[in-house]
Amino acid sequence: MTSALQVFLHGKRVQLKDQDLLGAGGEARVYRHRDLALKIFHPVDPAAPADEQARQRALLELKREKLCRFPRGLPASVVAPSALLQDKSGTVVGYAMRAVEGADELRRLAQRSFRDGLVPTQRVVGLFRQLFLALAELHARRVVVGDLNDGNALFRGDEVAIIDADSMQFEGLPCVVGHERFLDPRLYGVDLAAGPAFTEESDWYAFDVLLFASLLYLHPYGGTLDGYPTPLRRAEARMSVLRPKVTLPKAAASPTVLPDDVLGHFEAVFDRDARGAFPPRLLEMRWTRCSCGLEHARPACPACAKLGKVVAQPVLRRHGRCEARTVLRTRGRILAAALQGTLRTLVLEGEEVRREDGSRVFQGLVTPELAFGLAGRSTWIGRGTELVRVEDERVVERVRTDTRLGRPVFATSQRGVLRLEDGWLVDGATTRRMGQLLEGQSALWAGEALGCAAYRAGLLTLWFVFELDRPGLRPIALPQVRGRLLDASVVLGERELVVARAVEEQGRVRHEVYLVDARGGVLGVRQGAPEEARLLASLTGKALQGGRLVCATEEGLLSVTLDRQSGLLLDGALFPDTRPFVEEGAALLPAPGGAVYVVTAREITQLTLV
Repeated sequence: MTSALQVFLHGKRVQLKDQDLLGAGGEARVYRHRDLALKIFHPVDPAAPADEQARQRALLELKREKLCRFPRGLPASVVAPSALLQDKSGTVVGYAMRAVEGADELRRLAQRSFRDGLVPTQRVVGLFRQLFLALAELHARRVVVGDLNDGNALFRGDEVAIIDADSMQFEGLPCVVGHERFLDPRLYGVDLAAGPAFTEESDWYAFDVLLFASLLYLHPYGGTLDGYPTPLRRAEARMSVLRPKVTLPKAAASPTVLPDDVLGHFEAVFDRDARGAFPPRLLEMRWTRCSCGLEHARPACPACAKLGKVVAQPVLRRHGRCEARTVLRTRGRILAAALQGTLRTLVLEGEEVRREDGSRVFQGLVTPELAFGLAGRSTWIGRGTELVRVEDERVVERVRTDTRLGRPVFATSQRGVLRLEDGWLVDGATTRRMGQLLEGQSALWAGEALGCAAYRAGLLTLWFVFELDRPGLRPIALPQVRGRLLDASVVLGERELVVARAVEEQGRVRHEVYLVDARGGVLGVRQGAPEEARLLASLTGKALQGGRLVCATEEGLLSVTLDRQSGLLLDGALFPDTRPFVEEGAALLPAPGGAVYVVTAREITQLTLV
């Protein structure tokens, strides 16, 4: 399903196709056109209630006025409008800007699974120096970002870019939206559309949240605290994770890795409501990686200083009925793990990448741009459109694959690789075409029996399930995304699969989890804020074991139940004896005999209830 959208740029007609779509959100969609990105505002929804239509119409008029009065000479890191886009009647429907190719959203820096061992914290600090300079220069020109969040700040290499410039606040024209996670608590309950409400201080508050999350893999009001069930309630009470009674997620870094002056600044902002420009001297902190693997900016490693003499952790541990056996531990990074008859792994140690038997795959720098997949003894490595199969440190096959947002699209199983070729899903083992997707817009997952694919066409997101040993895609009856699709995760079993999505709508994040059968029918669903249920807390950390859905939570492994009468997925039995060995979002792999492998960035542990 493809369609075309027609706009006029400098009086010349431009046809935009679904293949050119760079992203879509609640207010607009963005297309690639040559070296430009074209942002097209959604029209007023004729099916909406009258008051909602009036709100949408007023928002469109405000955006048009902003585009006509947009300030010139802003910092180069601000992706500003460069030309207006019109429809055939001459009405402004959006604007053109330079395209930022191959960039990631800043939210990736706060994801340990993306960054740990691949993007040093010192580089992260350097990126925030760039963001600091951009904010300071904007404020000097009396422009306030307003809705500064981890989705409208991008990074590429050592450069930062701020997008969604049409929402900025200037010349008395308000910014009318604020993302809850980055909104200054002093603005809670304020009608942002009534007039300019954001200030330079609220921008610096959002900067503090972004920096804190990127350094510690944790929102300042994350964790858990009795009496304050949500981050919003803790923000209202100014009870940050720096308070001693707050329990931190296991995947978070301890605040003790921060220098005293940086820690003191964050305490003042998040616990005592201090405001003002971020002190630039604090961005001179120097980070190092200890031999124990911990990154810190202290004179001495806080982990080693606390532990004193390092004692090797035992391979076999017990806690109640849970027996935990360490299968793999590294000071480097586990790049991939899969259960394919046996447990197969790919590990980075220094600049050497090795398989589970110790054989070397290659030696060299590993960056987040590289993607890896395991298929039996073969290791598949993708970068851009190039995909190679490596065995015994030799490239034995080289093919091309389509990309999405500059990243290779492929998936692996024991039988081989699945890739995209001009929009066609191709079985690498047989070269057979399995079905047609959409070039440049597709995502792909594979298990050992089933596969899953999805693509965005205009404002529609289409999902499919397929069997690995036969062609044909079956549509999955998932509801359409309302708002902006932030991320998605898929877990595949023998007869079912689980699709988990994160959606952002009007500044709030909603998680959705669907249990789907091999025919594409939805068996069960759960939607809500991440804190509403344990199974919603993270998109990852899920496994299908014998038809049962299991989740990794901070409290231990959780069995999810399906209420067949209501079709709801519910938090079921919790296995608290597994708590010491499980962290929220850790990858889970079903192991033989009902056991489970828990996979983190540096360790794989086999859990068995005895």
